[in-house]
Amino acid sequence: MPKMTPTFTQPTTTTAWQVTPLERHLARQTYWDAATQTLLVDARGWLKDQPGVVDGVITVPGWDAMMLSKAPIPRYPEQLKVLAWPDHGALKDWRKPIPAWVWQSCAMFPSHQLRLLHFVGRYPQLLELLDHSPVLAWQLVGSDLSESDVVALLQGKQTDLMAELGWPGKREALAFLRKLRLRFVNDELANSVETCLLDDSRLQALQALPRVNSMALALAARFPQWIGTRLHLSLAQQPCRPMQCQSLLALLQDMTDLMAALDLPDSEREKVTQCRYLVEVEQLYRLWADLPLLVDTEFDQTVSQLQLTERPRLLETKSEWEALGRLQQHAWWVDWGQASEQGDQLYAFVQQGVVQAARIDPEKRLSAPAKALKKLRQNDNALPEAQAWSKWHLWLAGQSPKED
Repeated sequence: MPKMTPTFTQPTTTTAWQVTPLERHLARQTYWDAATQTLLVDARGWLKDQPGVVDGVITVPGWDAMMLSKAPIPRYPEQLKVLAWPDHGALKDWRKPIPAWVWQSCAMFPSHQLRLLHFVGRYPQLLELLDHSPVLAWQLVGSDLSESDVVALLQGKQTDLMAELGWPGKREALAFLRKLRLRFVNDELANSVETCLLDDSRLQALQALPRVNSMALALAARFPQWIGTRLHLSLAQQPCRPMQCQSLLALLQDMTDLMAALDLPDSEREKVTQCRYLVEVEQLYRLWADLPLLVDTEFDQTVSQLQLTERPRLLETKSEWEALGRLQQHAWWVDWGQASEQGDQLYAFVQQGVVQAARIDPEKRLSAPAKALKKLRQNDNALPEAQAWSKWHLWLAGQSPKED
């Protein structure tokens, strides 16, 4: 009998992805067949009718076999982020020969991780493409093209390859993809890449940037009028993490809405583009929104006046929205008019000194909780932590006590 090493269960990962409960289970059912240099994932009873699953088992060859075998590259289950699974036991044995940069480059994508890894192991041209333009490599192996068609495209010009994938087949588009410096790619960032590729004005404006990280990419996709500004150039040079992109977009949207509500002249609006850091944008936002920081006693008094507890409470008057804004350093009064027209509601609760608030579409409250949450904020105009997100979802779904 070949030696099989079960995977240990302690989750440690350097990727941006959260391992799902199903994947945690599958990681515990993973074995390394040392004799055949094969990774076996026992998915019986869990994955059915999925590509690459035979009799409930996913078979993944070792790195040497990926490079040398002539067997067709299978289509593995697309959404399994195996490269984010715990690096212990069987997975550690399987991973050991794979170059670290190859592993990390494939692990940053939300799908097709194993197929991408297999392709770059077998074809040097795709390995080079992963090095210079990982997003293009991922898009290529995630397409419906057969292995032979992929190989044929790799023999030609990369601009022709892009055109085959539905992207502009020109040097500016290829230059943009090569400038991308992303630590992870989720669906939103993938859409941002496509938005910039398919819009010629964005694409041309981005040519001046020496590199495009996730924050610079997100800004270009959502706020093209600020491409090339001092703020944009500064963000492009800074390291960033997943949540920073979300915070960036939320803050810039807050600022855009506030400037529109105040009808600020262009001379004032230009102050935003001259900022170097997001903290400077936040300072301008609080200044223009007239949101002075509250001392502890003022904070506690306002929480008491709003009758906030650990149970979400509906805030019905504009004065309550304004008071909540002072607590959270967020100009909720800007939302008041639009929310009234759309029938949206504002709820808030306090937990361990942190005030959480959500603008909610009541018509979707029970049917689609995730879509019902239009905007969420906590203290210091920050996005909520995962625990607060979970509480809102449970409450909206009716699984926790409703408000009085």
